[in-house]
Amino acid sequence: MDDPPRGERVVTVGVCSRNRPESLARCLRSLGMADAMVEGITVYDDGSEPPLEPAVRAILGDALPARTRFVRSDASRGLSVGRNRIAREAGTPYVLNLDDDAMLVTARAVADAVAVLRGDESVAAVAFAQSDAEGTPWPAGAQPAPVDYACVVPSFIGYAHLLRRDAFLAAGGFREGMRMHGEEKDLCMRLMERGLRVVYLPDTRIAHLADPAGRDRAEYLFLTIRNDVLGGVYNEPLPVLALTAPARLSRYFRMRRGMGLHDPGGFGRILRALGRELPAAWGARHGVGLRTWRRWRRLLRERPRYQPPAAP
Repeated sequence: MDDPPRGERVVTVGVCSRNRPESLARCLRSLGMADAMVEGITVYDDGSEPPLEPAVRAILGDALPARTRFVRSDASRGLSVGRNRIAREAGTPYVLNLDDDAMLVTARAVADAVAVLRGDESVAAVAFAQSDAEGTPWPAGAQPAPVDYACVVPSFIGYAHLLRRDAFLAAGGFREGMRMHGEEKDLCMRLMERGLRVVYLPDTRIAHLADPAGRDRAEYLFLTIRNDVLGGVYNEPLPVLALTAPARLSRYFRMRRGMGLHDPGGFGRILRALGRELPAAWGARHGVGLRTWRRWRRLLRERPRYQPPAAP
């Protein structure tokens, strides 16, 4: 897809939300900063009870962005399902996905990310820096990379990322069975296998104001470990998978201790889920090459500086 001339609306914004009308309203209000670049905003209501649209319209009134549409799932199916639908239905070359508890703090973040995708077809996604509501960045360890320069990274953080729509769809999108927590890494490894890159721009800050509503720490731990194992089955070369699968399972106990979480039966739940899902995952497996896996590991250590292509 050819990019439209500079100045046209080239971004569709997608926001998936469940039972957080106040955070969603704050996120939508902030999108006015990027109005000149945004063709439309799609809110995916992931089975909220009651539905989100009436509450958000009541909160925002005339401040609701004019090009906002709501789509709703009667049951919760997860971020991956919602974001795939948003990308399929988008009519723009780029899709900005935001969590409902994210918000723009400047228009520059989106403009700079669009400029990277517009100028470099080897980049499939841009990762943003997490910040507070005033734009003060979170600690380096909570960012896509602990550096202060633009760099190539193995993956983005799902709370906010800009995707090249055609590359995303060609790679198959997010694996919907993962729902959330780990689907970003799985996607980015498939993009890397296709010769594409993810770039982190530390000056493109988008606030992440974590909303506790709907957060279940035991569910987070379950999905993180399950999806990490499944991601290895889907993507890793077989010699690597034989070593990493046991390590990923043992990570459950380290995470549980670090979270101070009482999770009776949690590890057994993971094993039972994997017992049900591994046959299908194995059937869908398309492991990346050793070269891709080694590059992924190198990016975790080296954080190479991003060099945009020279202007023609």
